[in-house]
Amino acid sequence: ADRASAEVKTTRSAVCRWAVAPPKLDGKLDDACWRSAAPIEDFAAFWADSPRSGTRAYLTWDHDALYYAAELTDAEIRAFGSNRNDHLWEGDVFEMFFKPSRERPEYYEFQANPRAVVFEVAFPRRGPLGHPFSQEPVLGSKAVVVLDGTLDKPGDTDRGWTVEGRIPWTAFAPSGGAPRPGASWSFAICRYDYGPAGAEPVQMSSAPLSQPSFHRYEDYGALRFEGLRTD
Repeated sequence: ADRASAEVKTTRSAVCRWAVAPPKLDGKLDDACWRSAAPIEDFAAFWADSPRSGTRAYLTWDHDALYYAAELTDAEIRAFGSNRNDHLWEGDVFEMFFKPSRERPEYYEFQANPRAVVFEVAFPRRGPLGHPFSQEPVLGSKAVVVLDGTLDKPGDTDRGWTVEGRIPWTAFAPSGGAPRPGASWSFAICRYDYGPAGAEPVQMSSAPLSQPSFHRYEDYGALRFEGLRTD
């Protein structure tokens, strides 16, 4: 199993480059910042020794925010949830986890689904919050989605969807806000991809997760912030 795991590529390290200009959030990845970003495209169900193709993600940053984008191959686009912090993972969803410090307990989860509904939680520590996710404070993340196919229409063939989003650094206030250039955060980008009704969703992550738990931050990759903060 160890030898097989070594052959399944994941993203153990990635770079978040500085955005000279922020992207225009329209779901079209034609901005200069995406052209110069380092793509993240090695995904797997590492716990099952199974590579997962069809995801390409990008991260970039500036003084104001962390920006993300992704191109997601998807033969059947399905969404669950229409309100912020609904259980979006009961349908197709793009998820990101960030843990700024290995020493401190805080970590953050952000999601966007094909309806451009967002999920955003600043976890003070791992474990139940003790209240519904809908009661969590607004963190200000935004997402725009473009579909290449039809949403929630089983039986036809879809091609995929594209998401583009923004997370203000104020969302990371519990752990100190924006990183400094050269800082390294633990991170994982994950997906649930649902197929025919009744089938189990396909799960995948950029991180070499040893168990099928997206909150297993011990296994996350390293995201290094490159750029010019001149404040």
